Amino acid sequence: MKLTKRTIAEGGLHLLAQGGLENLSTRKLADHFGIKSASLYYHFRNKQQLLDHVADVMVSPAWREAQGGETWQAWLTRLAHALRGCMLSYPDGALLYAGASPPSDLLDERLDLLFRPTMAAGLSKPNTRYALLTVIRFTIGWAIDEQTAHARGADRPPEKSTQDFDVGLHILVSGIEVLFAEQAIETPLS
Repeated sequence: MKLTKRTIAEGGLHLLAQGGLENLSTRKLADHFGIKSASLYYHFRNKQQLLDHVADVMVSPAWREAQGGETWQAWLTRLAHALRGCMLSYPDGALLYAGASPPSDLLDERLDLLFRPTMAAGLSKPNTRYALLTVIRFTIGWAIDEQTAHARGADRPPEKSTQDFDVGLHILVSGIEVLFAEQAIETPLS
């Protein structure tokens, strides 16, 4: 098998599935491919870049275009649900994604996909950025809370957590609709 950034990231995702972040070490990843740890750095400058790629592969199913006729509100809600589902599919998936950045070679593609639906509906670029950051970070935080509670043995039924997530997400999207109507926050609040 030829090693590429993608195949190495998929190997990292396999290790994450088996034991969370504790299992995702460069030594174990190198062992997985039968190579020396130093060989991983031929493909990645550092461990953070490797983790960014693993996180990107993990959440790549969430990055989907708006469907024909889909409102930006429905698209953003679907995106948040898909992102949460991807993170919850792996032990520590939300923690991994919380510290990740999109790989530089995919950054423009990701930003275009994320910005297009709301900007096409008339939301300014700065306000689109705030809206996306708010929803994505809310989703990451929610998933971290769910995974932490589960790891500690908390008795939280998944269906109740999903219902609560839906309500919180609806509140956020409704607030973004108000922002959209007013175009109120072009610059950061002081």
